[in-house]
Amino acid sequence: MGAPRCRSGLRRHRRRGGLLTPAARAGSRRCARGVGGPFHARPDRGVQLHAGYTQRVRTMSRVKRSLTMRDVGLHAGVSPITVSRALANHASVTAETREAVLIAAKELGYVPDFTARALSRRGSKLVALLLPNIANSVFAETVHGINDVLGKAGFSLIIAHSGYSAEREEELIRGLLGYRPDAAILTGFTHTQGTRTMLRRAGMPVVETWNIGPEPIDLAVGFSNFKAGLEVTRYLISKGHRRLAYCGGTQTDNERTRGREEGFRQALAEANLPANEAWISSAPMELESGAALARQFHALGKGAWRPQAIFVASDMIASGFVLEGDQLGIRVPHDVAVAGFDDTPLGRAIRPSLTTVNVRQREIGRWAADLALRRLRGETIANPVHDVGFSIIQRESA
Repeated sequence: MGAPRCRSGLRRHRRRGGLLTPAARAGSRRCARGVGGPFHARPDRGVQLHAGYTQRVRTMSRVKRSLTMRDVGLHAGVSPITVSRALANHASVTAETREAVLIAAKELGYVPDFTARALSRRGSKLVALLLPNIANSVFAETVHGINDVLGKAGFSLIIAHSGYSAEREEELIRGLLGYRPDAAILTGFTHTQGTRTMLRRAGMPVVETWNIGPEPIDLAVGFSNFKAGLEVTRYLISKGHRRLAYCGGTQTDNERTRGREEGFRQALAEANLPANEAWISSAPMELESGAALARQFHALGKGAWRPQAIFVASDMIASGFVLEGDQLGIRVPHDVAVAGFDDTPLGRAIRPSLTTVNVRQREIGRWAADLALRRLRGETIANPVHDVGFSIIQRESA
């Protein structure tokens, strides 16, 4: 029977009554120090992959069990703690070693257990993001902004969408908190009391976006939807329009579109213009909603008392109106002026192009991520509410 090369082998050898030669003891000490063993890394040649151990791991992988950091370490020729540090992008690990670990993990199909890391280190490197709708391109821009910042800091996003339901949002947050995220980013200020309680007790940074208010749960980044609605309506009035209509997005659990309508009404009151309730409506933020609105407008007839301008609180709805209106012979802006909201690529591409409100969607995302990271670093944030502002973009439709 051959002499063992490491201390674990030494213990087994002694239990069997075996004796070690001086050379065998020296080999055991070298293995304990990592010299010549499976975790050996030569300074002049970098991290070495060991074929024998690689084959062993591949054989073990045929058995249905979860891969571990030890398996990755055997494959890459480093210790499990080095694997852990490399996957966490720790500064103590060289770029060469990290690359070897990543290659080994990829070849083995190893996926880190982030929940275990969160429990052991109190840091998951995950941020939970709650959106009302993942199909709307305006929120996609915000996601890009968040990812621009979080990605550079080594964080990943968990994204869920509530369908504009505060109750559904509460259910999602309860589930997401099980992943131990380091921070949460929400859309808007409309939440259930249960959501507010859970997030405050979680003891992590919480950033509410796409609106601003005096009392956020923790932090807020956005703009005043009321002021935006007020200013775009003032703009339409300044163009000589006196009969104005409004179509907003779904208002259930959505204080943002309600704020835009309140701004619309305020601008009419300032100009001593009536708010015709028959011309104030809400609809899902979809192209078809705009198409339906165009058909309703067309049904009024050319000689009828009808709106001169429509403020549509979503570029998606406004674009649907313009596209369907073109098929129906509605000339925008000659028959009716149309102003949208969000400054989307579609609104810029259609003809006539949409006059709209740019709300700096990507900047909202970047600021939200930055505030969350600053809070995680323990920095003092003097102003918990950041207003990114908005701007009216004048184009062909109004």
